[in-house]
Amino acid sequence: MHNIELDFIPTFILGASVLAFIYHAVLLIYNRDKFMIPYLVYLFCTAVFMYSKSGLYSATFGQMSENYMMWYFREAIQIIYLTSYFNFIIEAIGLSKTSNLFLFRYWIVAAGIMIAYALWSALSHLYFPMEDYSIPFIAMRVYIFAVTGIMLYQSFKLREDKFQLIILYGCLLYFILGLVSFVTNFYHDSYGSMIVMPLEWMMVGSFIDIIFFSFAVGYRNRKEWEKLNSTLLNEANKHIALQQVVLEKQAELENERTRIAADMHDDLGSGLTRITYLSQMALKSDTENNLQKIKKTASELVGNMSELIWVMKEENNTLEDLATYIKSYAVDYFENNQINCSIRIPETFDAIMVNGNHRRNLFLSVKESLHNIVKHAKADHVKIDIAVDGHLQIDIHDNGIGIAKNQPEGPVGGNGLRNMRKRIESMNGEVSIENQDGTKIYFRIPLSN
Repeated sequence: MHNIELDFIPTFILGASVLAFIYHAVLLIYNRDKFMIPYLVYLFCTAVFMYSKSGLYSATFGQMSENYMMWYFREAIQIIYLTSYFNFIIEAIGLSKTSNLFLFRYWIVAAGIMIAYALWSALSHLYFPMEDYSIPFIAMRVYIFAVTGIMLYQSFKLREDKFQLIILYGCLLYFILGLVSFVTNFYHDSYGSMIVMPLEWMMVGSFIDIIFFSFAVGYRNRKEWEKLNSTLLNEANKHIALQQVVLEKQAELENERTRIAADMHDDLGSGLTRITYLSQMALKSDTENNLQKIKKTASELVGNMSELIWVMKEENNTLEDLATYIKSYAVDYFENNQINCSIRIPETFDAIMVNGNHRRNLFLSVKESLHNIVKHAKADHVKIDIAVDGHLQIDIHDNGIGIAKNQPEGPVGGNGLRNMRKRIESMNGEVSIENQDGTKIYFRIPLSN
């Protein structure tokens, strides 16, 4: 064993191929990346080819056995090795999925020709040897260079990322050194003076290509880790945003509960207190009159409770629901107070949602306006128009006595008007009150709210 003579370049590249094979096999097992399979086949064939040229075969099986193998199978091993390389490149660039390119549409045929040549070479050397194999040797190399040139040209055209570009740069250098290897084969007289033998140029190209592919895999893994980290970060941000939405919803729910509690305290509490007071008065004197007041107060409480429930129900969340409810309420309210009412709403509505708080503010503002008409206007006819055109506009026009000239339009004109303006302005809306053959009130609210 101490007298083994090894050829440095094939032995060195054999070691690199074995190490690369182990590394990428681990990646295949760890990542379950099927992309590695064609490359492992190529590395295995590379290692077999380098092993046959390194001198280790001779040291293991003897010089006679090496001479036998080199004469009968050297060409076949090299061609199968190159076929596995082409197949790896096609899979690496993703061109096996491209059916509209001439080369890759018929890649199986092209690979079949190379494998058939390898079998023919082995069988020919075994059973019907020829005196001169130079013509089929040159013809196959020309064919391989033609296939390689077409493959590189189409691969550079179809590359999609830097990973593929790195692989193609390694292929290009391999192709150039392969040409050098082929050309130097014709200088037989200079073999003894060559520092690098013809076949060794191709081996060096294979080694360079292995280095480029290792860089490409490293780049690809880094990008995949960055993509994974980005995905995890995005998912975390989505989770945080979702939590924020949940917290906002919980805050809205808490605000809604607080508002409902306040409404119930204001409307129901005061009404029940009044009923209690009237009941005590009825026990002392003027029973019939107090009972009528109790009945009226109870009816108002029932109405307020119905309004509160309507506002709370999520199924009443469209603008059409709100307009229809206002119409129904206005007709009943003025009918009970012997006032004629005409109301007009759009025949169709867009699917515009109105949240519970805005429904409440809008309805209570309209209700306050109708209450003021009954209480102060001395009107016998009211006209209500509801229109939708970029804004929600509600016009309420009565034919009563109008607003006193010394009563300001601003928010100092009584608690009712102040509250009404406050509610509408909370929705970025506007309120306008003017004398025009009675009193005319405009509500104008942007639909974006």
